Amino acid sequence: MRTARAGKYRHRVTLEWLNPNARSDSGERADAWEPGVTVWAEVRQLRGRLLFAADQANSDTTATIRLRWRPAVAQATGKTLRLRHAGQLYRIDGRPIDVDGRRIELEVMVHEWV
Repeated sequence: MRTARAGKYRHRVTLEWLNPNARSDSGERADAWEPGVTVWAEVRQLRGRLLFAADQANSDTTATIRLRWRPAVAQATGKTLRLRHAGQLYRIDGRPIDVDGRRIELEVMVHEWV
C-alpha cells in the first residue's frame, strides 16, 4: 500500500467546521465556526504561472493545501469547512480533489478569507 510522504507535510493546519445549530442570544441562527483537529499539511502559495493557471479556473484561488486523505474533508465544501494556517483563514474553492483517486492524499484549492 502506497502512503503519502511525510516529509512534505511541514505546516500545521487547523480544520474549522461550521456549526449549523449555533444560535445568537436572541435565538437567531448565527454562523459559528468550531475548531476541529490540527493536521500536518503542505501549504503552497500560488504565484507566477501557477497563479495565472488557477485564475483561469477560479479567480479567487490563492493557495493549494495538500493533506492526508480524510473522509470528512473529502466531502466538505467552502460552506462547511475552512482552514487556518499561521493565523490566516482560508476558504475552500469547490470540492477537495482526491489526488490519485486512491484515497491517499487530498488537494484543496483555497483563497484567503479576509
